[in-house]
Amino acid sequence: MNEDGFEYKGRFYRWHCTDMGKDLMLIDRFAGVPIVEFFELVDDDAERGRAPILLSLIATSVRAGNPDWSVERVVRTVQDMNLSDVTFVNADEEEPTPPLPDTPPVTAPPTGEPSRSPSNGSSSSSTPPAGSTLETSSVTPQ
Repeated sequence: MNEDGFEYKGRFYRWHCTDMGKDLMLIDRFAGVPIVEFFELVDDDAERGRAPILLSLIATSVRAGNPDWSVERVVRTVQDMNLSDVTFVNADEEEPTPPLPDTPPVTAPPTGEPSRSPSNGSSSSSTPPAGSTLETSSVTPQ
């Protein structure tokens, strides 16, 4: 998923907030601040986490996901939500990297046994041939 938003009851809602009438009514209902001040608060990372601001953003996003719903239905839905049932999604965070498959360790032949070389008479090499590429990972485990 590459969008910010939240998931509630198995449904993903993209963050959405406009100056549309229904959104303005929801912002007024939950945040209770003038619209200009609300949009300033939304731009502030610390303030965005305050309950009235967060609930306003959830409400406007639920409204966008359910355009046929009335303002009152959106209000009731958000008021009945438990935030513990909401999963917030931040698209900027890296998804967990799957574990690498188990590979057997590379070992040298035991001493006393001759090492095998290719049948064409050339020596074996542990370096890749010129022009080949190796895939490496720059992901740091978290």
